[in-house]
Amino acid sequence: MDFGYTSITGKVRDKNQDSVLALHFVETLEGKADERFLGAVADGMGGGEYGEVASKIAIKSLMNTADELIIKGKCNSKGIGELLRKSYEKANTDIQSYSKIHGINLMGTTATSIFICGNDATIGNIGDSRTYIFDSTGSMKFVTRDHSYVQELIDAGEVSPREGRTDPRRNQLTRSIGIDEECMPDFYSMKVERGYSILLCSDGYWDSMSDLEIGSYIASNIPVQNLVEELANIANERDGSDNISLLLIKL
Repeated sequence: MDFGYTSITGKVRDKNQDSVLALHFVETLEGKADERFLGAVADGMGGGEYGEVASKIAIKSLMNTADELIIKGKCNSKGIGELLRKSYEKANTDIQSYSKIHGINLMGTTATSIFICGNDATIGNIGDSRTYIFDSTGSMKFVTRDHSYVQELIDAGEVSPREGRTDPRRNQLTRSIGIDEECMPDFYSMKVERGYSILLCSDGYWDSMSDLEIGSYIASNIPVQNLVEELANIANERDGSDNISLLLIKL
């Protein structure tokens, strides 16, 4: 696999409250490469430096599971899902403890993560950062479901997906890490294939490009690191009102 990532502040924000994780492990067994990958994008909330702290706490919690996931873990979707869930719950506890110690209200973060082992992928998601999966033609095969007020309106048929992209309430989250006592991420297990591309990104990116447009870029032959930097620059030029973070994995 090949991967690249970037995270930029954008035009408006003073600080970058996003955090990105990319850990790639390769071991050669009997002449064959055994690859495992743990990646995540977290988008912090809380104003000042506290959103940045929250997203880093979430990433640190995921990193602390890396030994079990990447080295010791078996490609068992249930077992992997439980390890990821514990990581999200630990981040929730740690952020709330930090908030209480420092007297901060509403400090939290989104997080979307993926663990890949062979052809098995386990995705965790909470908030409105997203994980997309595209095939070799750029056709979208999967996207996580946002935990937002506007997504609930879309699900209820009160707002169309097109209207939801510009609805002023689209950043009102219904789930996150650190805000509530209970952390409720969604988890997905699926098969991935050679030729698939997997994109993890904060809303500062996907809010600026349609799914079809994202897919067309993903299907290009631009080197992966160059591509994520180009996509971030496009989003920044079009809007730039938020931090922009992307992690792209090509299988």
